[in-house]
Amino acid sequence: MINSNELMRGNWLFYRGQSNAFHFQVEQITKRKVGYHAEPGENRMHYLRLNEEVQPIPLTEELLEKNGFEKIIPNGYTSPRQEYVLVGDYEDVYAKEINDGTWKIDIDCTEFDLPRQTAMVGYLHQLQNWFRLCGIEREIIAF
Repeated sequence: MINSNELMRGNWLFYRGQSNAFHFQVEQITKRKVGYHAEPGENRMHYLRLNEEVQPIPLTEELLEKNGFEKIIPNGYTSPRQEYVLVGDYEDVYAKEINDGTWKIDIDCTEFDLPRQTAMVGYLHQLQNWFRLCGIEREIIAF
């Protein structure tokens, strides 16, 4: 279940109807609906009902890798849970699988005058929001 107060413009969500399914980025948020553009640069806003037509996108290893994380493979040690580090301009951003579908995201936000931040996330939009709160500007890939 998604609440409108946990969404931000630009979040990726998923629609699955009877005859089609697609990923989309949120452009507008109301209490019960989200708006999106079917085509980039389109003026017309389309709306979907939260929790009836819209689903969050589960955060997976594949999505972490598509968004710049690399798997950490400790020397001589195999862990039942996966660990990843974000590669690129941002140092000290880690993702560790806590259980199936839940990831502990640990971010050093000191360069933004914030303390280290940790969150438990299970969905792509939660990772997007966490990055924004910690000042990490990254284009997020959903598919």
